[in-house]
Amino acid sequence: MMTKREIVAAAEEHLQRFCKPDSDCLFCGHPANRYHPVGPVVVTVSAFDDGDNIWVHEFCNWECVAAWFAEQAGGDFVKVQQ
Repeated sequence: MMTKREIVAAAEEHLQRFCKPDSDCLFCGHPANRYHPVGPVVVTVSAFDDGDNIWVHEFCNWECVAAWFAEQAGGDFVKVQQ
């Protein structure tokens, strides 16, 4: 079990990655370029009312991006096998 100090440190590290990506997938934590030359998938987010803040997120593949998008929207990513 993580202590309160460890939880706070992990949260701060995670939030720091929004401003300065560290080349790891934001969703799974693996290297973002592990599927090179296809990846990394880079998503840049800015909001009209957020001033000059630009958030950059790196992902290793489309499944991690889709899962993150679904999580942000309050849903679940379901991959259908065909």
